[in-house]
Amino acid sequence: MLIDRAFAPDAPTTEVGCPSWCRDACLAACPTRALTAPRKIDPRRCISYLTYFGEGLTPRELREPMGMWVYGCDHCQNVCPRNQAWLAQELPENERAAAMAPDFALANLLHMDAAYFQNRIWPYMFYMPVAEIWRWQMNAARAMGNSRDPVFVPDLARALGENADERVRGIAAWALGRVGGPAARRALEAAVGREGLVGQEAREALERL
Repeated sequence: MLIDRAFAPDAPTTEVGCPSWCRDACLAACPTRALTAPRKIDPRRCISYLTYFGEGLTPRELREPMGMWVYGCDHCQNVCPRNQAWLAQELPENERAAAMAPDFALANLLHMDAAYFQNRIWPYMFYMPVAEIWRWQMNAARAMGNSRDPVFVPDLARALGENADERVRGIAAWALGRVGGPAARRALEAAVGREGLVGQEAREALERL
């Protein structure tokens, strides 16, 4: 910002303006307990951090609490009293966002290739480059598992058998165990003999069924 006069600086402050009656609503709402105290966060447990930048498989103890979030999280923002006036507004439907919704269907995200990602996803959700498409796919598989919806079993079984990244295959195995059912069991039994994390995830998923 360019200005045409000098301003004397005011006193620095760390105040954020939280109302005293809030009672730390954001801390209580955080599904993974990433918010550890007022103005303190453990990013390694934050859903936004995990979906954008997390390395390797999502930690087992955080997979279920992450719920259906695929890209980011707004739990703390949604409960913040300072945001309620804006959230309470009745706004018209965003037609552009509505038109994009089919591109972000979980099955499409799980099976997308680089061209699909670059043309339909990355222009709007640009934190992850095409080289990290596995994160999108892993997050989609986890969300399918947390949905507990059997309609996703064929997609998860396909990813378990075909996806090129073992992290995606591993979460697909976990998700199949979370959804359950005969078809999920068959897919897991076919993968249980594999070496490495995929076989381990498949064995542990079968134990939970």
